[in-house]
Amino acid sequence: MKKKNNKNDLLNWRNEKKSIIAFLEDNKKLLMPIILGVAVIVTVAIALSANHRAVKAAATDENAKQEELYAVTDATMSEEENPEVNALIEKYYKASADGDADTIKQIYKGLDDTEVLKAVAASDYIETFENIKVYSKPGPVEGSCITYVYNEVKLYDYDKPVPGLETFYICTAEDGSLYMSRDIADEAVLQYIKQVNVQADVIDLNNKVATQYNEMVQGDEKLAELLNNMRSGLQISVGEALASAQAANESEESAAEASSEEKEEEPETITQYTIKATSVINIRSSDSETAEVIGKTETNQEFKQLEARANGWSKIEYEGKEAFVKTEFFEVVGEETIEAPKKDDSDTQEADTEEKAENTDTSENKDEKAEDTSDNKAEGKSSSISKGKHEVTDTVKLRKEQNTDCDVLATIYKAETVNVVEVGSEWSKVEFKNKTGYIKTEFIKE
Repeated sequence: MKKKNNKNDLLNWRNEKKSIIAFLEDNKKLLMPIILGVAVIVTVAIALSANHRAVKAAATDENAKQEELYAVTDATMSEEENPEVNALIEKYYKASADGDADTIKQIYKGLDDTEVLKAVAASDYIETFENIKVYSKPGPVEGSCITYVYNEVKLYDYDKPVPGLETFYICTAEDGSLYMSRDIADEAVLQYIKQVNVQADVIDLNNKVATQYNEMVQGDEKLAELLNNMRSGLQISVGEALASAQAANESEESAAEASSEEKEEEPETITQYTIKATSVINIRSSDSETAEVIGKTETNQEFKQLEARANGWSKIEYEGKEAFVKTEFFEVVGEETIEAPKKDDSDTQEADTEEKAENTDTSENKDEKAEDTSDNKAEGKSSSISKGKHEVTDTVKLRKEQNTDCDVLATIYKAETVNVVEVGSEWSKVEFKNKTGYIKTEFIKE
């Protein structure tokens, strides 16, 4: 009985097989495209999968090569022995002290116009750089290094050198010459430099120099005031230089468009700086240490600087209003050119204090001057001033000639020292930071 059942099963399977084959034969025109389509899909899927694996493997290899190329070494910082690197550093600091913009731009690639103007303006305060020591670490690519340069700045009107520390990324050009690079586009290079800058020996050197500088400034009021005046003066000088350059460009554009009979008047623009607080300080309602405290800054908090005043204060934008902070506790971190606000009648009546003293007399002063003879003037204040070094009693302009219409050679801030060469009843010839010109005799302290 069992054998008979097996035989029947075999017969049934053969019959089903014949039925399937018969179905395929009858419908082969319909089934063949479907089978072909499935085959194509499977083939494409296999190809895409293989390509994805190849791309992923290539990216992994590239990342590995990049990491290997810019691998940060734990090399100990050492005093630089390469004479070409030392010569480049010496050349840069000499150009900085001389205010040589062309040389600075030639050897320090990537500096923007503001940084170059700031370096040139600083030369009015810097006599020379002394005791320069160059320390270095290997750079991320062949022919490069990261240098940490200790220097002592000799300022005019101050006897002791002031310590400082700067970092430079030095590269080799195609012709084999060295240059300083500020324009670094490769993110891997930037990350390399950041990691090197936080290594223990670099931090130790930074802390050592910072401690020397802070102790020196905190222990000497004259130096603190001089540096404060220097910061304010640099902001003013750079702003004036940028405005002058912009005015020159606008003048050239106007000349090019002179053939047009009618042209749209361009709005006046100014450069507005963004400044960052270096510590927590008071924000006051006016530029005085006795003014009301209306808030406090946070370290690294940024503000729009509306005005940098010669008295060491900056007007800033604070909570939608104007406020004041000490300029010495801030550093410039950005700038933008904006449309200058329109002046109203009250603005046009404001003038520089020193210019008023030079250009304007009250009716009472005119009457008194009318009563004085030229002999009385000669025997006045000028007779009590001797040749030699004197402080100025207010912020004044050093002028090229004995009038207020001539060129301004420099700005001399209150309490700064000039060397009087010739004493006159109205104007005196003085020397100030390697420049010779004239200031009003009335501003010379006896």
